[in-house]
Amino acid sequence: MNENILRKVRKALALASNNPSEQEAQAAMLMAQRVLAEHGLSIQDVEEHEEKQDKNVIHEHATEYGKTIWWKKSLSATIAENFRCFSYVNKKCGASQIRFVGLDSDVSLAIEIFKFACEAIKYHLSKYRQELKESGYWKAEITYLVNDYLRGYLHGLDQKFKEQVEKNNWGLVLVKDALVVQERESMKMKKAKPIGASFGGDHGAYERGFTDGKSFDSSKKMIAS
Repeated sequence: MNENILRKVRKALALASNNPSEQEAQAAMLMAQRVLAEHGLSIQDVEEHEEKQDKNVIHEHATEYGKTIWWKKSLSATIAENFRCFSYVNKKCGASQIRFVGLDSDVSLAIEIFKFACEAIKYHLSKYRQELKESGYWKAEITYLVNDYLRGYLHGLDQKFKEQVEKNNWGLVLVKDALVVQERESMKMKKAKPIGASFGGDHGAYERGFTDGKSFDSSKKMIAS
């Protein structure tokens, strides 16, 4: 991958993580998607020689083996779809990990965005959880409300990505490489199981999460070379 492009993305993520806020976290993720898309069907710099691109399909883990939280599965699918990869849960000896599959440069970027998104979500979730505690909710109630909030957040984030793709006509830009599609087909993946989480159906919690997840604003930060 062109180092200038990757450096811009990393700088965006670092800038947002130094002073975590909803706008900064979301702007960084959208900026990374924009940098990827603006360089065409490849995230390689358009000025580099196309024939030198790395066309190796790799499987790279984004999480260590352990218990995979339901919302991370959903998040990984959203990130993969917007960075020309696909994700799956790899299980081993009763533990599991999230893995991304795609071209080397695409996977590297997708994992970087995924890890930053996880930290951003956990940061905002901790604030929401504290608000619930201070409002006097019981522990069991908080669990349901948090899951409703997370579901809303993930839906809002996914909707924002879709709106950006439509607005900028990036549909063809984000088409997965033929080798990646072939790799997925060869794996003969099993159909994903339903989300193993309990929801309370609280509309307010869902809407709060949806609004938070959808409040991306890529104009908040200007990324220098």
